[in-house]
Amino acid sequence: MKNIFLNIHGFGSSGANSKAAALSENFPKHELISPDLPPDPLQSLEIIDSIVTENKNRPLILQGSSMGGLYSLIMHFRHSVPALLINPALTPATLVRSRLGEIYEFSNGESILISQEHVDSFAMVEKELEKGIAEKGVCAGQVLALIGEQDELLDQQVMKSILRKAGAEIISYNTDHHFEGFDQVARHDIKVRDFLLTMRN
Repeated sequence: MKNIFLNIHGFGSSGANSKAAALSENFPKHELISPDLPPDPLQSLEIIDSIVTENKNRPLILQGSSMGGLYSLIMHFRHSVPALLINPALTPATLVRSRLGEIYEFSNGESILISQEHVDSFAMVEKELEKGIAEKGVCAGQVLALIGEQDELLDQQVMKSILRKAGAEIISYNTDHHFEGFDQVARHDIKVRDFLLTMRN
């Protein structure tokens, strides 16, 4: 049986990101779903939730980077689906608030003005994350977080503290927020490959 990878991109990126390419290149026999998601986090979660629900009886594994890592962890709490998190952005309201009033350019050429409404929406998502950590925690062996210790965007000490509180397993790498070299990690890191290739259904 083939696994199904649901790749969830970060804020401002697209479903055609480098993380999706790494999955396609390294695991060509497995199915990949990698949708383009809107800027609004509640809309994004609705789309992702729908895909997860549609595939609930299939061997689905989430892979989320940056804000997509946040969404993946929330989906784990909602549906107990395994999730590989790549530099997950787990304090989204703070991150977006720091860009309040700025024009944010997306990889597809579109742009948005970061407003208080965006901050409020991400604050709602952050509350769901906190509730999931407090009331559930992660299922043993079902969440693996890859942390780039040279991340220029996230405070990785804060991210690792949140992940430890949730009960996620953490592996650190000497790389940046984009996680340069992820294609090689997916190709050669036995622990990551085993996580992605384990049949759970």
